[in-house]
Formats: sequence, C-alpha cells, structure tokens
Amino acid sequence: MFLRPFPLACLLATAPTALAAHPHVFIDAGLVLDYDGGALTQVTVEWAYDDFYSLLIIEDLGLDPDGDGILTPSEEAALQGFDADWEEGFDGRLFLGVEGRRIALDGPRDFSARYQDGRLISSHVRPLADPLDGALPLLVQVYDPEYYVQFAIPAPPVIRGAECAVDQRVGDPFAAADAYARAVAEGLAEADGALSEEMLVVDIGAVGADELRITCGAAP
Repeated sequence: MFLRPFPLACLLATAPTALAAHPHVFIDAGLVLDYDGGALTQVTVEWAYDDFYSLLIIEDLGLDPDGDGILTPSEEAALQGFDADWEEGFDGRLFLGVEGRRIALDGPRDFSARYQDGRLISSHVRPLADPLDGALPLLVQVYDPEYYVQFAIPAPPVIRGAECAVDQRVGDPFAAADAYARAVAEGLAEADGALSEEMLVVDIGAVGADELRITCGAAP
C-alpha cells in the first residue's frame, strides 16, 4: 500500500470531493472489440457513471442549471473531455490478458461524452500496441485495483469483424469489499497510527471483478 496521491484517482482528476466510504463511484462499462483479418486491433470503452456522481460532475461544471436533464449544444461542448485528463501511465482500468500475460495497449484517443437519462456516459478508444490473434483465448477485465471505483460489465461486448464465443462471468463485489477492508486494516496496522484510511492506497488487484473470456475464429 502507498500514500494516496492527489488527485485520488487519475480517472477522477476533475471530481468534486467524495464521501469517505468505498467505493466512491460506480461505473457500468460497455466494450466494443474490433477485429481486422482475425486479429484484435482496438477496444472502444464506454463508461456510464452512476446517477449521483453524474449529478456531482454536472453541478461542478455548472451545466444544466434548469435541471431538465437536457444539455444545450454549448453545454454538450463544455462536457467533452471531462474525464480525459489522464496522468501519464494511467492504465484506464482496462486489462487484457492472454495465457497469463498482459496485452499492451496504446494510449486513449477519440474521447466523447454525453448526458443521458441522468447519467454521464463517456467513451474512448484503446488501440492494441500490436494486433492480437483472435484465436488466442482472451481475458478482458475492467476494474480498479484501488477500489475507489466499482466497475461492472452489465452486457456482453459488441464484436466487429470476427465470429467469437463469449463467456461472460459476473464478479463478486462483496469479495472486493472484503479484500479492500483487509488491505486497509493491514495498512493501518503497519502504519501504527501514523496514517488514516484516507491517506492509504491499497491494491486488491482483480478480486471480485467481472470478466469476459473470448475466443474468435477467422474474420467473416
């Protein structure tokens, strides 16, 4: 565990101050996997923020003052990039794995955002550093190892350019919460009163995370 840096999370660098409980933010992640010639080339990621956090951001940005849930064109423009200011090296909380090794991703591009039904929804594209043979068994996860954000993958991914089999496995948020509590307790014990919970950064890895197991054949 580490001292918690400011801001609390690269993903939420522009966020207003949150409450002290964990997790602070809930995000439904949507995924689009693009294949070319049987190889995975990029993943489009959509984050749908929970209603409460969305409202905090909208108010913090001074948008939708009439509260009708509809943004004007100028407000839509002001919303763009609200979560795009990533610190160097931030992983974007998207993890791809094949046969126990991590697949390298390039930095994000093509950010966009909208406000729909009381939720902020943003999207961006993560190209793979090198195209990945779709016949290899691919593990896809979206999670925050610090458990500041609780991610879920509520729907199967959209797959373009290949015929794929998808095994979607729902994670266990209670397991993540228990792992976080244990990690915090251990960190506070090691600090012997010198730190508070808010000053700790813990890493619970992928405990409790949803996951997708994908195998694709030749391009259609």
